[in-house]
Formats: sequence, structure tokens, C-alpha cells
Amino acid sequence: MNGWLSFIISSILFGLGLAVDAFLISLAGGVNEPNAKRGKILASALVFALFQLAAPLIGRLCVRTVAERFLFFKECLSGIALAVLLFLGIKMLVEGLRQSKSKDGEKPKSGIGALLLSAAVSSVDALSMGFTIAEYSLWTAVAGAGIIAAITFIAYTAGFFIGRKFGTRLADKAMVIGGILFIVMALEVFIRGF
Repeated sequence: MNGWLSFIISSILFGLGLAVDAFLISLAGGVNEPNAKRGKILASALVFALFQLAAPLIGRLCVRTVAERFLFFKECLSGIALAVLLFLGIKMLVEGLRQSKSKDGEKPKSGIGALLLSAAVSSVDALSMGFTIAEYSLWTAVAGAGIIAAITFIAYTAGFFIGRKFGTRLADKAMVIGGILFIVMALEVFIRGF
């Protein structure tokens, strides 16, 4: 049971860290389209969640395919996972700190093309999570990706409504928190794997 509890907590932390981009995009969407219908908001959240579900699994497939061909690579997975998480955490932390200094008032593009592009771009970080879940069984990886997708769905939906109400004043803080979460996850990988 302890292993499953650790897996669920790790998946929730991954989900929180990965959902930051979707949350920030939806904050801007809430400001840009304050009269959007609930169905559109939920459909947009579902698109982001599906991308976040697929991306880690695609990353896992790529890593496992390469790892099966190169055993040395498989031995390096913990180190690669550590590097990826640290990189993402530091990148998000720096972007969050810089965002507070960037110009406000830019409105994001809307439409299905912009939605798909935003969902794809925000799931690039989730693709790199394939390194961290490469050693999970397929069903465990699917369960972890499902938790990430569910958190993304909730974060996107909440972000849209918060954006409607309060604007994007919280955006820089959300990115900083996401960066800190990734750094904490990197420390966990370091402690567990080395």
C-alpha cells in the first residue's frame, strides 16, 4: 500500500506541476472571453486533459523503445529524470519570476486552431515525463497519466473561472509554485534513485 500511496502522491505532484501551463492559458482565456459558455470551457479543458494524458505515455513509449535497444540508457533513467525535473522546475521558476515584469494586456488568440496549438505546446513538458515513468508498467503509467489529465482538467476549468473573476494577477505566482513543485519532485528522484 505504501508504494501505491507514494505513486499517487507523485502523480498528483506531477499533475500539479504540469497543469500550471494549462491553468495560465485558461486564466488568460477567462479574461479574454468572460462570457464564454460553460460547454466551451469544459470542452477546452477536455482537450488540454487529453493532450496531458497522451504526452507522458508517448514519452514513455519513446524511452522504452530506446531503452530496450540501449541498456546503458536504461541505467541512466534516474539521472535523466532528475535532470529533466530540475530543468523544468528552474525554467518555470525563472519564467514565473520574469512574468511579473512582462507587459500586461496581451489577449490570447481564440479558436480551435489556437486551442489545439496551446494544448500541444503546454503538453511538451508532459512528454518529457516519459523519462520519469519509463519503468512503470503500462497500466501504472496509464493510471499516472490519468491522474495528471484529471488535475489538468480541473486546473484549466478553475483557471478560466478565476480569470473571469480576478484577471491574470495570479499568473506569475502559479508558475513559481509549479517550478517549486518540479524541483521538489527532482529532489525526491535524487533521494530515491541515488
